[in-house]
Amino acid sequence: MRLIDAAPLMQFPRPFTLQWERRVLHFKRPATTSRGALRERVTYIIEAQTAEGAGYGECCTMPGLLPEPTEAELAKWCTEAEKRGGLQDIEAPSPIQFGLESALLSALRPGLPRWNTPFSRGEKGISIHHLIWMADIDTMLSAMKQGIERGFSCLKLKVGALPFEQELELLREAHAAFPRADIRVDANGAFTPQEALHKLEQLSAAGVSSIEQPIRPGQWQQMAILCRTSPLPIALDEELINSHSREQLLDAIAPQAIVIKPSLHGGLLAAQQWIQQAEQRNIDWWVNSALESHIGLTALAEWSALTAPDKLQGLGTGQLFTDDNSHPIHLKGNQLFYAQNN
Repeated sequence: MRLIDAAPLMQFPRPFTLQWERRVLHFKRPATTSRGALRERVTYIIEAQTAEGAGYGECCTMPGLLPEPTEAELAKWCTEAEKRGGLQDIEAPSPIQFGLESALLSALRPGLPRWNTPFSRGEKGISIHHLIWMADIDTMLSAMKQGIERGFSCLKLKVGALPFEQELELLREAHAAFPRADIRVDANGAFTPQEALHKLEQLSAAGVSSIEQPIRPGQWQQMAILCRTSPLPIALDEELINSHSREQLLDAIAPQAIVIKPSLHGGLLAAQQWIQQAEQRNIDWWVNSALESHIGLTALAEWSALTAPDKLQGLGTGQLFTDDNSHPIHLKGNQLFYAQNN
């Protein structure tokens, strides 16, 4: 794992100013999870301006998981970072921290990728999973087939919104149709602790290979029991939000994997700490995007390519919104490539 050099973020090497802009993005189709359907999302684009040029980051939240940053909060933390000349002793809310870090990292190389890597040079792609959004059974099966035809080896489905028996039948059909595919599911905490183990056993029998966040976060004892007894590997996701006791959480629950979302889990530097703690305990990990626009997604892709260039990641394709089309990265087969590869 290659780490970001934190020094330029703590004390930025040149004078800078920070500005931000609120944007409302509209989904091409509703993004449905067990928590409901999203039709639009609010995000803030942060611009770090220096004499050499500008860098950009994104501050966005997931409704129901973190509150939307207020304009007063953004103004406060941008002003504080300007006064300090960097992010030393800055502990902003996770979305703002991610936006500030990615904007300043971008401003170190204005107009260029944040890091010079085979990915940023267009020479190598990032393998990603194929996300299947909740819909009717036929639509989801069709989406899975399209993913397999494009070369995806890992299919990820959201569960918890449809009747469970329908979801099981869909997964059985998918496993029968695509027996070599790695089928992962994300429950977003939809199961109760009392029913979770039985459902995990049924999901395993249906051909599922792993599950993210089967029960709601904050139930450490119940989650630890599940991780010990489940026939499926369990990855923690929402459990990492607002958790500052990384070692305590990982030791108490001992999950098989964690899902890293820098915009929800404290920013890029905090994400690195999660990864280091996980690797010390032989816990697997991968990076997921969290419905960012192309600005946030590009930062995540560049960072993922620097940190673990050969790991399969859970990044989006940048094709979610009707009004977000200026993408420096694109999907080719089952991989994301930087624009130079066009």
